[in-house]
Parts: sequence; C-alpha cells; structure tokens
Amino acid sequence: MATYKEIKGVTVQTKDTDPVQNAGTWASGGDVNTARAFGGGAGTTDANLYYGGSAAPTYYDQTELYNGTSWTEVNDLNTGRGSAAGMGTSTAAVCAGGRVSPPTDTSSSETWDGTSWSEGNDLNSERYSIANRGGGTSTAGLCAGGRNRGPSSYDALVEEYNGTSWTEVNDMPTGVESASGLGTQTATGVWGGYTGSYRASGFLYDGTNWTSTADTPFPSGSASESGTTTDGLLFGFYNDSASGYVANTVSWDGTAFTEVNDLSSARGGGGGPKAGLNTSKNGIMVSGITSSGPKLAATEEWSFPPVTQEKLKEGMIFLSGGTTLKGFGKAAGIPTASWSSGADMNTARAQPGMGAGNTNTDALAMGGYDNPPVQYKANIENYNGSTWTELNDLNTGRQFGGGGGTKNSAIVFGGTTGSASALTETFDGTSATEVADLNTAKYVQGSASQVNTAALSFGGYTTTYVATTESWNGTSWTEVNDLNNARGYNAGAGTSTNAISISGEPSPRNYVENWDGTSWTEIAEINTARAQGGCSNFGPNDSVIYFGGEPGSQTTTEFWNGSSWTELNDLGTARTTPGGAGTTVGALAFGGNPTKSSTEEWNADNTLSTVTVS
Repeated sequence: MATYKEIKGVTVQTKDTDPVQNAGTWASGGDVNTARAFGGGAGTTDANLYYGGSAAPTYYDQTELYNGTSWTEVNDLNTGRGSAAGMGTSTAAVCAGGRVSPPTDTSSSETWDGTSWSEGNDLNSERYSIANRGGGTSTAGLCAGGRNRGPSSYDALVEEYNGTSWTEVNDMPTGVESASGLGTQTATGVWGGYTGSYRASGFLYDGTNWTSTADTPFPSGSASESGTTTDGLLFGFYNDSASGYVANTVSWDGTAFTEVNDLSSARGGGGGPKAGLNTSKNGIMVSGITSSGPKLAATEEWSFPPVTQEKLKEGMIFLSGGTTLKGFGKAAGIPTASWSSGADMNTARAQPGMGAGNTNTDALAMGGYDNPPVQYKANIENYNGSTWTELNDLNTGRQFGGGGGTKNSAIVFGGTTGSASALTETFDGTSATEVADLNTAKYVQGSASQVNTAALSFGGYTTTYVATTESWNGTSWTEVNDLNNARGYNAGAGTSTNAISISGEPSPRNYVENWDGTSWTEIAEINTARAQGGCSNFGPNDSVIYFGGEPGSQTTTEFWNGSSWTELNDLGTARTTPGGAGTTVGALAFGGNPTKSSTEEWNADNTLSTVTVS
C-alpha cells in the first residue's frame, strides 16, 4: 500500500494548534445605551458614531460614540429623527433628512465636529428612508432616493454634499426607499429597497451617471453596509422571500454577491460605518430591529483572523495535537450545504434534462419543452455562475433526452419530438453536430457522460419502459447488459464505465443500480421514493445528489456517499423534471415544472473535519 508521502510527496504534519479558516466572522461587541433602530452611522469599526433612530412612537436625538469596546453618550442631535442619512467619521459626520414624527419628514442637515452638532444647509427635498443612507465623507457626501412626502412617493432624487450645501445631480433610474449602498460620492452602488414591493436589483453611480449592476441574492431592504463598490459587505436585511428580518451577510467584489457568515441574530435597520470608509474585511452592526418588533442594543463586529495566524488551505491534512487526523475541504461540507437562487434561464422550459458541466459555474442546459403551444426546444444556454447566455442551438429540438459532458465537450441523445428519437448530437462549445444514432429510439432515459466521446444510455421509454443499456465510444453505440429493472424518468451520473441509475418509473420509484462497466447491480434505495428528479450528473457515481421529482413537485434533496442515502437541505422551489449539472460540492438545478426558467445553485463550503482512516 502506498504511503501518504509517496502519493503527495510530503509527510503529514503535526500541529499544536489547528489553523483557522481565512474567513470573516461576527463577534459580540458592547451594547448601545439606548436600543433603537434606523439610526444614522459614521466612522469605523473601532471609532463609530451612532445617532438618532426610532422606537415607535419615539424619535431619538441621542448620539453615542464607540471606542471598539463600549458606547458612551455624547452631545445630542438638535432634532431627533429616524431613517436619516449618515456619513463621515466619528469626528466629522453629517446627519441629513429623516422622519421626525409620523407623518412629518425633514430636509434639515446637521454636522458633527467631534464634540457637538450644528445646523447646516438643508437637503433640497424632505425625505426619509434614504436609499443610500450616506455615501462618502462630511465634505464629499451623497444621498440617493428615499420616500418623499406621501405614502407612495418613492424618490429617485440624488444630492451631493460639498461640506457646505446640497446640490441635485442625475436621478437614479428608479425611485426607491430603504435600499442599501456602498461607496463614495463619485463611485457608489445602491441595491434592493422598496418600491411598493421589495427588489433585488442594483445601480452603480460613477459621479455622473447611473447604470444597472448585479442583483443581491434576494429581494430585500433595510440592510446595513460597509465598504466600497469593489469590496464591501451588506448585512442585516429585511428579506422579502423570508417575510422578515434575517441574519444574512453578503460580500460584494465589484461583480457579484457571495453569501458569507451570518450575524448571530436576525435583524435589520441597524447602524454602522458607512459607505467608503471600511471594506469587506471589517464592519459593525449596531442595534436594529427584529421581525417580532423588539429593538436590540447589541453590537456585532466583523473581522478576519490576524495575518500571523496560520490559515487553512483547501486539501490540507494534518495531525491535530499529534493524535487526531483532520482535513479541510468541500467534501466535508456536503451535509450542511444548501441551495440558493441563481439567475433565470433566457428560455423557459421543462424537461431540460440534457445538462452538462463539471461545476455550477460553467454548465449547459440543452433542449427541453414548453407549452402552450407545444414547443420542443433546441436552445443551448451556458451558465457562468451569474447569468445564462444563449449559444448555438441543437440541430433538432427535443425534450426528455439524455446527455452530459462539459461546456466544450457535450453530448445529447434520444428524447422525443412527438415520438421517440434515436438522434445523437455532440457539442464542442460552439456548435452541435449530428453523429451516429442510438440503436433503440427512446426518451426519459438515464445517462452518464463526462466527455462527448464516451457515454452511457440506460432505461427509457419506447412504447413501454425498457431496461436497454447502450455505450457510446465516440463513433457508435453498442448494446450492453440491461438494467435489472426496466424504467424511465431515471436520473444518472458517472461515466460510461462507472455509472449510477437513480429512481424512475414505474413504481416502486426508489430503485438504485450501479454500473461497473460490465453489468448493473442493485444497491441501497433512496429514502423518498420518487421519479423525474434531477441530479449532479458529473460523477463520480459514489458521490451524487438527487433532487426534486414527483409525485407532486418535491423539494427533497438526497446525498449518495457510495453506501447510503442521506436527506440534506431541500430545494428552495419544488420542481419536477429539472435539469441538473455539476458535482456534490457545486451543483445546479434549472428549469422543470412548474417553474420553467428558475435556477438554484448548490454549494458546499470548505470545512475542517476529522478524517476516518479504515
């Protein structure tokens, strides 16, 4: 037997102290003296100013200063208010606009000099719940949007501050209140908010014009923020999908949002350092409100481990304290992985079962079906982790085909165009080419392929359910040993020599079989009997997730580890006949019924775990 050193070239190290993951986490800080929500904020994590706020029916004028450990009351605002804009530092801040009592709003602006507040020049418009609650500094600030005089007047107005007065500049494309913002006066972003319903879309401002940018992971409002348009955090949301305040934290890298570690308590409307002063490496959540109504006094601080502390790296294996073997990788994170929303496909369709891709950031959806009217789709779309892009079509539109491979080496076979088909096409990343037909025309078959020169087709429906298995060698199809149980609507993963067939029709719907390159063997059954589900189809066949299916549309997700099935976190949307791609650490579910365009991403995080050696 080979040793670890012979395989990896190094010995297993012994570590007295476990390395830590180089990821941000929230830790408790000191409580504010007066619990309230929707206050203004300025400064940094360890020098923060929190002022105003509300706890109905009271609108506060209190100002508190944080030193990184505790809060101290300092001189009050001249006018108590909530949902105002705040910007600047703990020694030079601005508080602008806000609500002073229902239904009275204000345009007044006050400046802080490190000791006291002074009245300054007003905003040009009375408003509260300002969307970007204060990008920039006390001499180069920005306020965008809000609610302006009336129950349905969502404001698109944008104003810049030069340290003395406010000037109207180009409006946002959409009037919105309670959105969140990152950045400075000349480079800011605004996301989410409320316009009669909650939204996820965002806009970027370059100092002159506004343009659209990537959405947040869910429709939301009342988030707190820290950072810039290239490196920031949003945290503590009202999540419309969850109908309440949540603990979610998302990081922004200038292109896309990524969910990171949550706050310890679900809340929104908190204070903290404002746009431009901090980055995604630090932040502070001050006070806020919960879904059930209580105002919180708690402070939480976001930080990363010290640069001097050894960091965990993916694939690391070591002896902890000389006795326990530990590893760090995504496979250990599978049991706690979850589904999150992705971008919709451009072409809505059910049964896009001909999925391909070895990750959930470079996958294909091929073919499918929509009605009314009856339409057999030839569309091929590529998912890059953020958006779907239309590529050149298949030569023949179809549904319920088999397929697999990668973006640049995919294969599609069988399916139906109104009757069972034997057509086979390969895709090279640019165009689809018709090649040799299957020996038996069929549809709703299981399939396994990781490259378009090797594939396996098993089961399916002709005029009845069949057990037929065929192997593709890049040139032709050859009939090989049948499944033990004739069935269709079965999912499949793996390769042409090492595959798995999962579930299917007819009942019972829980059969699972393994292909070893020669024959099929029945193995452990799934826990929830169902058919017409999707799976992570890019093997290996001893590590697969199977999701969705019927009877009814289901959300159930199960994980196969080579010996048993375990139920994991459900899909966010119940669906049957979804497309599937990727692996157990990064999978994709797309299309299906009743939702024909939506996408969900499955992601397992790197996790430190004990390694069992047998």
